[in-house]
Amino acid sequence: MSARTDLLVVGAGAVGATAALALRRLGYTVQVLDAGAPVHAPEDSTVDARVFALSPASITWLQTLGLWPEIAARAQDYGGMRVWDAVSGSDIAFDAASLGLPRLGAIVENQAIVAAAQAGLDDVRYETRLAGLEEQDAGVRVQCEDGAVFEARYALLADGAGSPGRSALGIRTTGRDYGGRAVVCHVQAECGHDQTAWQRFLPNGPVALLPLFDGRVSVVWSTTTAEATSLLQLDDSAFAAALTEATAGRLGACTQPTARLAFALRRQTADRFTTARCVLLGDAAHVVHPLAGQGVNLGFDDARALVKVMGDKEAGLKPVARRRYERQRRAEITRMSLGIDALDRLFSTSNPALAALRGAGLHAVDVLGPVKRQFAEAALGAG
Repeated sequence: MSARTDLLVVGAGAVGATAALALRRLGYTVQVLDAGAPVHAPEDSTVDARVFALSPASITWLQTLGLWPEIAARAQDYGGMRVWDAVSGSDIAFDAASLGLPRLGAIVENQAIVAAAQAGLDDVRYETRLAGLEEQDAGVRVQCEDGAVFEARYALLADGAGSPGRSALGIRTTGRDYGGRAVVCHVQAECGHDQTAWQRFLPNGPVALLPLFDGRVSVVWSTTTAEATSLLQLDDSAFAAALTEATAGRLGACTQPTARLAFALRRQTADRFTTARCVLLGDAAHVVHPLAGQGVNLGFDDARALVKVMGDKEAGLKPVARRRYERQRRAEITRMSLGIDALDRLFSTSNPALAALRGAGLHAVDVLGPVKRQFAEAALGAG
């Protein structure tokens, strides 16, 4: 089988599917390939363990694509953010009203976003794994494991951190393995979440409690591999007690944890985001530590930037457009990745001198209005 199209999008996750939708609206013919099965909209009380803290800019992106009405019922807006340090005791609070925003963001299930985006596409070939990718003078040629062959003017690779497409192009990655894992699940909090995102920095890493639409909170507990393994092995009551202690009981007792999952913590950036005929998006291009909740927001930023430089369908992805995309995305990813990495290094220690320094820093940001606003808008993508 051979097919020719304008754009071949590899990966129908949140980033790949929304990019495909947006570019199709510009008049491009689009074929999407995905290694997995279709994702269906959540319909019951089971909440996907993987959730995203969407920035205002990401919410606007989903609204622009007409997806938000399908997602909103499973989204929880949050108007407050509380961050505090277990060692120094210092904390910082953000409030949407003081920043002139209707909300700081929203916590949404990955499943809800992907299902809505995939439903808007009628050209996804599921359970199709990439076997090879060849760049040619006039386009790209992709071979799939099932023998199918696709040809297109350009390929957009949104196929995850382990990106087979990136590997086929010979693009290397650099980064840092944090030597830890993040444990995720949902719990019931005795005092409720108050439409607030909570995060406490512990010596081994941050633990976050994110508000869910059903009144529970989603847990993202980043720690050492050894402690993560121990947390996964605890029974439900022991884990709930450990979480209550780790969060200093800010939300009262944590109970009824769902099944726990864990994923490795690392920072990874591709050496190139573009080639003559291909563009990397989302995790295929960059992975950051989850402590700032910016992973999917950066991916949506990729998609928006790409749509902007590919606005002229006839021109497509000219060299000047590729250079603009590469330059813009490289600058933001470098800034965000290194900034998050510095925060992890600063907070993941109980050294008294560093604890005092970060405590003073949190206090300074909290009391200096203009600095606090800049800090919040950079973190939230509110601009």
